[in-house]
Amino acid sequence: MAQMERNVNLEEIDSDALFGIDALKGQSILQKIIFFTCLGAGIVANVCMPMFLGTPRVVCIFIFLGLILIGIAFGCNYTQDMTYGKYMYCYFFKPVKTLRYESTEDIGRIKKKAEELKKEEELLLRKEREADPKAQKKLLIKLLAFVLVLVIAVVSALIYVKAVRPVSYHHEVIEETEVESEQGN
Repeated sequence: MAQMERNVNLEEIDSDALFGIDALKGQSILQKIIFFTCLGAGIVANVCMPMFLGTPRVVCIFIFLGLILIGIAFGCNYTQDMTYGKYMYCYFFKPVKTLRYESTEDIGRIKKKAEELKKEEELLLRKEREADPKAQKKLLIKLLAFVLVLVIAVVSALIYVKAVRPVSYHHEVIEETEVESEQGN
């Protein structure tokens, strides 16, 4: 009998999709603003218009659905590169786009690109090697000073609290002896 694969590959889980809804995957900031603004405006219109303007419920529902449709059309993604609005446009109007490709087999271009990549890699390696040890030492000293000041502040606060705390008789029992009671009378 075949054994089930129970391991979860964390790289395959898309944490960007809100509540697992694929349409909310890979949204840009503008798309998120459009979607949630339309959603909020639709909810506010559906709740407030009947109360304050006396709008019939049917009209409010159509306004709500219209705002949600606008939010979905421009704020949700059908694919990684296309919103629902763009998908519907392409589906109904079938635009024709002429694509022109450049040859990727040009050996000269490939060599030139490889040289550029090597130069960039060398620059990055040089920058890593040239890390300033004095700056690192200063940063370490600042970190140790901060930790030391923090420890001193906490310890001094604890000592102050212990020294200033009033004597509490809450759990102490003071017994009065006969000699003390006679002296008090």
